[in-house]
Amino acid sequence: MDIIQVLDKKFRISIPEEVVLKRVDAVAEQLNRDMAGKNPLFLAVLNGSFIFAADLMRRITIPSEISFVKLASYQGTISTGKVTEVIGINEDISGRTVVIVEDIVESGLTIQRMMETLGTRNPKSVHVCTLLLKPDKLEVDVNIDYVAMRIPNDFILGYGLDYNQQGRNLKDIYTLVSDEEKTINNINMRNIVIFGAPGSGKGTQSDLIIEKYGLNHISTGDVLRGEIKNGTELGKVAKQYIDDGMLVPDTLIVDMLAKVYDTYGPQHKGVIFDGFPRTVNQAEALKEMLSKRGHKVAAMIELDVPEDELMTRLLKRGLESGRSDDNEETIRKRLGVYHSQTSPLIDWYEKEGIRHKINGLGELQRIFQDISQVIDSL
Repeated sequence: MDIIQVLDKKFRISIPEEVVLKRVDAVAEQLNRDMAGKNPLFLAVLNGSFIFAADLMRRITIPSEISFVKLASYQGTISTGKVTEVIGINEDISGRTVVIVEDIVESGLTIQRMMETLGTRNPKSVHVCTLLLKPDKLEVDVNIDYVAMRIPNDFILGYGLDYNQQGRNLKDIYTLVSDEEKTINNINMRNIVIFGAPGSGKGTQSDLIIEKYGLNHISTGDVLRGEIKNGTELGKVAKQYIDDGMLVPDTLIVDMLAKVYDTYGPQHKGVIFDGFPRTVNQAEALKEMLSKRGHKVAAMIELDVPEDELMTRLLKRGLESGRSDDNEETIRKRLGVYHSQTSPLIDWYEKEGIRHKINGLGELQRIFQDISQVIDSL
């Protein structure tokens, strides 16, 4: 999903659902260990914590109970700082171990009010478990025992959190898109897929694009080799597939690309994807990866070169570079693979409305001028 509109605000995915659930798993494991034999009472603060509390309780394996309290301190995207108790605590908590379950702790005022209220009822102990914590916004000194995730001071939405009661149902956690980010994402960011058969000039044209527009460059081959050489966890898994004579799965390749992509930050000028995607499945995976960041592919630039010219170029490159794979038999096999597996991407990107066909035969600067006209129009 791209940037979404909720009422009058725009939001982009900040924390995908799978990451949220991994952190819920970790907190539940810690609670199961710490609260064993204590029959704790989980006290979920409504409305925001209802999804977190439900997912958390499904992972709690020790004897326990749950109840709910409702407090309010928000208007729109700003905390009022004034906590109003809407639904009180009816359970007898005298001598009980209580765990407050919150969706988010920001100023700490809500938790402080809760602690003061509970303290008058003689509990054995009171602990705080929160899905999210904004440590830089704390206004009071409160002890937060269990924190799933620490986040910056951005306003967020989804997984139970709302903007004026909207968006609680979203499975991912979204962050508010600033006016500056809207401008960069919608106008200046130019993610480009450079596309064409072997020998079509993708590398040469990518260098010229980078020099003129200051875009970043991600080469799938370079990324894969780098991960393997550096012995990263992703690289070790990829190497195992390669050693077993198998293709590296698309999901693993996308994870590697995402790792590099994220190093550029949320407001970069754009990326040239070179050598990826090669199949429709990969194109869909790339679209999903970018979408989770509120980004997209702005253009697929296809360098169209006749096959006899491709053969001539690659044979010449083989003579000049000494590359053993640039012989006629191997070249024909590579072109055959391209036509059977990769060329269907042309139709896919055509349906996406971002395919731009460039005549890749002729003078180098003329080809680049045609490419520049496409990029300038984005």
